[in-house]
Amino acid sequence: MSASERAGVIERLSGSARPAELGLIALRVVAVVVVIVGVPHWPDPTAHRFSEIAHAPGTPWRDTPVEYAFVDWIVIRAVGWGSLSLTRILLAIVAFGADLTAWWAVARGWGREAAVRYLWVGAPLLIFIYRRDDLVPVALAALGLAWARRGRERAGGIAVGLSALIKVWPVVVAPALALERRTRALATAALAAAAGTVAWIAIGGLGALRQVSTFRGATGWELGSTIGVPIWALTGQHRFEEGANRSGTIPTGAAQALLVATIVTVTAIWLLARRRDDAPAGAPALAAVAALLVFAPVFSPQYVAWLVPWAAVAGGDGRRWTWLGSAPVIITGALVTLWYLDVDLGPGGNQLVLAARNLAVMVIVGAYFVHTARTRRA
Repeated sequence: MSASERAGVIERLSGSARPAELGLIALRVVAVVVVIVGVPHWPDPTAHRFSEIAHAPGTPWRDTPVEYAFVDWIVIRAVGWGSLSLTRILLAIVAFGADLTAWWAVARGWGREAAVRYLWVGAPLLIFIYRRDDLVPVALAALGLAWARRGRERAGGIAVGLSALIKVWPVVVAPALALERRTRALATAALAAAAGTVAWIAIGGLGALRQVSTFRGATGWELGSTIGVPIWALTGQHRFEEGANRSGTIPTGAAQALLVATIVTVTAIWLLARRRDDAPAGAPALAAVAALLVFAPVFSPQYVAWLVPWAAVAGGDGRRWTWLGSAPVIITGALVTLWYLDVDLGPGGNQLVLAARNLAVMVIVGAYFVHTARTRRA
């Protein structure tokens, strides 16, 4: 689609937008302006880290530890080359653009109602999400699936492949291409990801893959992860290690076991999806991403953004999926708001809220399997 065609679609969407939809877009404009202006007190750890990486001498991964993947590093260099303030501003603009791109992609691929749901579901994250770049892979993954759905398979495949080179999670939604018989898009995604990985290794060496997969060799469970929350609650101890708060120590073989559990669960989700009439980018994709989060040793607040487009699409198959996907997003938005307002919940309160968020994500996976079983019996 040409730039003029994209502009026409956005114009038609905005021109016939409902007041609520216009309000949700306006809310996003306010959110990005707040970040750009630089409201005091709000922390900017991502901007600090991006600026540090962009200004580090030598070759990334080889001479300087970098916990971000190849395309993510390209984004970092694009926004972090100037001062810290400029890094924060550019990062906000990129995140805002990614959010609107994801909204447009959902509208283009699955219709106006799904696009409105995307704006609603993602609203609780506006308190902090424009201070990070996590919406970039969200936008690329949604754009890739939407393009492939509309026949632009090569462009869609490249977008999905690039998204997986920012964060690995888009790999679990790629099977949606197979279910929609977009084999060219799936093959292109694999080739794009492989080519990017080769370029990445050529620059950073094999150690680059290890740095990203282990977050620079971290040994503890991140406090918000499914296992990290109860360990934190039981031990009462935590430490800041390699860019995140962690508790306990990941036993030998545990990470591999969780990876196997993730692969088995995600595979089961997509095999069952073959027998359902749901949109592949809806409930199956939502459940697959949720399963990845359940078994991940790191579950930072911004990761719930990965659920948003698929929850929006899934709402077309039944409103319950939208609400299931919204639950962890709403909990996260409320929790981060309290953190930014310096409301001291204390360790016990934080643990309870994080556990509630994790339970909400687990419910998505469980509900998918239960609903599938009931559908098959019917």
